[in-house]
Amino acid sequence: MSALKSANKELKGVMKTVNISDIDSMQDEMLDMMDISTEIQESLGRSYNVPDDIDEEELFGELDALEADMGAEIESDAVPSYLQPDRESDLDSELNLPAAPTGNAAAVLNRVNPQDDLGLPAVPQASLRN
Repeated sequence: MSALKSANKELKGVMKTVNISDIDSMQDEMLDMMDISTEIQESLGRSYNVPDDIDEEELFGELDALEADMGAEIESDAVPSYLQPDRESDLDSELNLPAAPTGNAAAVLNRVNPQDDLGLPAVPQASLRN
């Protein structure tokens, strides 16, 4: 009985320090935060014109195939196909460009279009200001 009396006395002392309005305001703040969290989740979960007839199993199958491709590349330490050099086409043969002039033709071109030390077109002397 004495334990019940001391517990009752302690409980009354603690209850005097508790402010019900503080608890109510804290509950209101928690409800507001829950509402904001729900709005955020609804916004993030929004659908962006994804057709309804998409088969999820088909998508998972494609994802598994991509993962298998990536796994094979990682395990073999091979260079991925998108980083390998293009061996199929030879641009020079496709473009059929003439060969660069040599000998006298190059000298004529340099007189017509003089170049500076870096191979860039030289600035005409008439356009330079003193």
